[in-house]
Amino acid sequence: MAVAVEAPWSFYIIQNHGCTYAGVSPDPVKRLRKHNGEISGGAKYTQSKGPGWTHVCLVHGFQTKNQALQFEWAVKHVPPRDSGGLLNRVKKLYCVLNKPHWTSKAPAAPTVPLQLEWSIAKPAFFHDQPLPAYVSEIHHNEI
Repeated sequence: MAVAVEAPWSFYIIQNHGCTYAGVSPDPVKRLRKHNGEISGGAKYTQSKGPGWTHVCLVHGFQTKNQALQFEWAVKHVPPRDSGGLLNRVKKLYCVLNKPHWTSKAPAAPTVPLQLEWSIAKPAFFHDQPLPAYVSEIHHNEI
């Protein structure tokens, strides 16, 4: 019997007029279209803010949906949980990337090679912030 291979999942951060949102998807480009109302299925939060959402960054390489959801949960639960804005979202992302495990039930982080892909200029605060060896980084102007 053949075992179904799961599509790779990505974590993403998007922004629109000073608001940010983080989520996971096997197809972040299609998901962005949903957030912008181009096709049905976007989150209520992003639809309430109108179109204009753009990717800030994506983290690729999660081998299962569960890994991506564990990572998303970890990023959203870095204290203080009520701090918003792009800088705080990215700080929380870096915090989780530097943990040995994203959650207590997640695999050891170094066993899941990840790629951090920037679609905007990387915030200056993070130019000197180290990333662990299991995370590679690429920069783009647009995704």
